[in-house]
Amino acid sequence: MKHVLMIAGETSGDRHAAALARELLKLAPGWKLSGFGGPQMQAAGVELKADLTQHAVVGIWEVLRHLGGLQRLLRKICDFLDREKPDAVVLVDYPGFNLKLAQEAKRRGVPVIYYVSPQIWAWGENRIEVIRRCVDLMIVFFPFEEELYRKAGVPVRWVGHPLLDQHEHVKSEVSKIELFGEYELSFESQYIALLPGSRENEIKKLTPILVGAFKILAGRIPNLKAILFQAPGIPQESYGRLPSDVRITPWNMGLIPYCQAALVASGTATLECALADLPMVIIYQAHPVTWWLGKRLVRLPYVGLVNVVAGRKLVPECLQGNARPETIAEAIYPYLTSEEKRSSLQERFREVRKKLGSPGASQRAAEAIVSLLR
Repeated sequence: MKHVLMIAGETSGDRHAAALARELLKLAPGWKLSGFGGPQMQAAGVELKADLTQHAVVGIWEVLRHLGGLQRLLRKICDFLDREKPDAVVLVDYPGFNLKLAQEAKRRGVPVIYYVSPQIWAWGENRIEVIRRCVDLMIVFFPFEEELYRKAGVPVRWVGHPLLDQHEHVKSEVSKIELFGEYELSFESQYIALLPGSRENEIKKLTPILVGAFKILAGRIPNLKAILFQAPGIPQESYGRLPSDVRITPWNMGLIPYCQAALVASGTATLECALADLPMVIIYQAHPVTWWLGKRLVRLPYVGLVNVVAGRKLVPECLQGNARPETIAEAIYPYLTSEEKRSSLQERFREVRKKLGSPGASQRAAEAIVSLLR
């Protein structure tokens, strides 16, 4: 029986780790899975040692502020490695923390598998030496990542994006009538999706901005209402007081296709909106120190993942000082009022979908891990 330790430090990583854990237990039902992650991993059959998603932070300045807590967590996981001696560690995203842990695991002779690649294509290749030295298998979502790692001499496997599995499942799962009845939504109204992120600090920062943009749009478009999607594990109070025409609901990907557009924080949610053919504006706002350093380190001209995958600017980005209600409302307004603009954008979204591979990514990732350990 193999013992695998899984580490996921954010809500999105928790979700990907959970899907991977389910597939691992199908292929190797006798294996023991332990983890430092979140509730979704636990529900999938991982024996959770601590909820790491409570420590999710983004940005250089934000990480520095939480450095003491992250170092204590690193020591706790290292103690677990020394005590339990697992057969492998599966690191899911969260590179600032997980690359340090990769070095600790390698030092102890524990094989390291990395799932959801650090964005070395954005931040430059200064991390590639650590990855080449410490990672026994890199499992990636995008074909351009496979090419990059192969050239760098890192063992790599492209499996496609697991969002495709969720998207295919959601499309056939629930009808509009059932969903609108469950969430008490009106068939006479148009809805815009508000997705202010999955980390509490960015949610508190972005929610007022997105709600402000919606208020401007509602003043120009009759019967426009908003659905604000609540991230897993985030209390409703974190979103503040909301107007009556903003309905807050737990995250449900099934509702996304029935919205007219989205105002969305940069991240995986941009791909989820693209898969649902949903026009969007991408918003990103960081601490000024993080933004200043990032402008000097990041090589890409885009922040939004949907634009990165497309290799060009498909959807507008309102970043830092431009992330204002007026700017955001102006950027999304044409997609709410012009069918021609909507159709043109939706056609280009199909290019993005082709670059995500085919359904079955989590299963292929599990097969690669089982093959490596056997």
